[in-house]
This record gives sequence, C-alpha cells and structure tokens, in this order.
Amino acid sequence: MVEAEGRYARQELFWGAETQRLIGSGSLLIAGLGGLGATVGQILVRAGVGRLHLVDDGVVALPDLQRQSLYGECDLGLKKVLVARERLRCINSSVQVIAHDSRIGEGFQPPEGIDGVADCLDNFASRFALYRGVPEGSFFVHGGVQGDQGQLLTLVKGVSQPLEAIMAGCRQPEGTIPVTPDSVFVIAGLMANELLANLVGKSKLQDRFLVVDLSGFSLSFLEV
Repeated sequence: MVEAEGRYARQELFWGAETQRLIGSGSLLIAGLGGLGATVGQILVRAGVGRLHLVDDGVVALPDLQRQSLYGECDLGLKKVLVARERLRCINSSVQVIAHDSRIGEGFQPPEGIDGVADCLDNFASRFALYRGVPEGSFFVHGGVQGDQGQLLTLVKGVSQPLEAIMAGCRQPEGTIPVTPDSVFVIAGLMANELLANLVGKSKLQDRFLVVDLSGFSLSFLEV
C-alpha cells in the first residue's frame, strides 16, 4: 500500500484536517459506471473517501470510450465494475473499493452502512428503484446530462420529497442520448463536489435542482 502521508496535503490546505477526516470516514455508493459514474469515482478516491461501493452490470463497448474515463481500448468486452474497481484501487489503494456486478431494479437494497448515493444512472426506472432502496437519513445526489445541458439535485431519504414524486411526468428519451465528453466531465465534477459537501454536512443542493447550460455557461436553480 502506498504511504498516505502527504497525499491530501493540497486539499487540506483548503478545507482542513477535520474535513479530510470526515471524508475519510465516509461510505458512498456509485450507481452506474458510465460517463458520470466513472469520473465521479475517480474524484472521490483521489479525495480520499473511506469506502466506495460500485454498482453496474454492463461491459465496456467502443462507444463508451468517448466519455467514460476509466476505460480504454484494452478493456473492450470486460465488466465495467471489475475494471473500475482495479483502476480506482490503483489511483488510491487506501480507499476500500467494493464491486457489485448487478443491475439496479425493483427491490434493490444498497449495502449496509452507506452515508449516501451517487445516482449516475441513465433511466428513470432504475433511478426510482435506487431511491426506494436508500436507507432513511441517507443523502441521494442525482446527476444527469444530455447534449450540453446537465442537472443535479440532492435529496435526503425520509426528509425530502421522493424522487418519483419530483420527477412525475418525466419521460425517458427515446433512442441513444446525445452527450459529449466535456459535458459529462463538468457535471461529474459538480456531482463529486456535492457528494463531498454532503459527507461533511454542507449540502448546497438539498431539495433544489442545479440546471447547467454549457451552451451559454449559465446556471439556474429550481426549488423542489
């Protein structure tokens, strides 16, 4: 294992040793290891989150390489969750990374002891099932991206409105969702920022959407 001393020196200059301690004791689940999940995972392990659960049942395909930053051509046909686990462990061996090769559907139960969830999924049915399985009191950070637009939202299970109520009437886009690598990385970075903020009790997006439009570099907020 790589010696951890000094690894977090730059970020501790900004947020201090106590924040780093809270991050290091945190346990998060990343649901979906596509564009958003792959980049969110990298940022979280570099920040030193204590434990990271990864959930996905897909394999790496050629169109994924355009935006899914954990994978390369050598990974084509391999299970995303297994490749992601090894890559993340190589980035920071002091973080406990646990792979769950499974699909999120009705009846899904997250692992015990998690503080929060990163919703990096690409369909409403799985998102709703994920939210229903989140333990009471845990935070749920939703992220989505399409074209040059993205959105983020934090909910707290048992405190906030249910995700399904907030998104009632939303329709799943037909066909392949258009997306560019730059949009994915921007939204993933914002998701990671909000996940870390939640770990230290300083959510900025609880019960409100952040809507990002990269075509004009505009941000807007919508209370829910």
